[in-house]
Amino acid sequence: MTEKDGQMFIKDVFEQFLSEQQSKLAPKTYRDYASVIELFAHQLDGYAWNNIPDGTQAYNAAQKKGRSFIDLYDHTHIESNVREFLDYFVPRKVMAGNEFILKTCPRVIRKFLRWMREKKLVDCTNDEIQAMCENQLWEDTVRDMGL
Repeated sequence: MTEKDGQMFIKDVFEQFLSEQQSKLAPKTYRDYASVIELFAHQLDGYAWNNIPDGTQAYNAAQKKGRSFIDLYDHTHIESNVREFLDYFVPRKVMAGNEFILKTCPRVIRKFLRWMREKKLVDCTNDEIQAMCENQLWEDTVRDMGL
């Protein structure tokens, strides 16, 4: 585990979460978890730069070094990007069925945030986690897109 001042890089958080889940879940369920986390990593690398100071410059510097957002930034950037992942990225950029978009992604992210809370990486209540993962906006978006 790579830590910097008591904080874990996002990549390490994802790897630790998936490693722990693999031993607990059936293979198909684990593949769903791994797919959702992979998509979340992709979304962070493409969009989370917009949420940090001097994001464009940081993105360009990282690209020149062949590094991604999850390699460079710590876990404190995860929580603030959950809504964009579920509300924007998944319904608009992911080619998948309703079950994956409406149920699997929110379920995995909910589990992930609760796991992060257990590891003291976020300070969210169950109600806050629920609100982040079950926003009506993405359900409306999916319905409006006819998915």
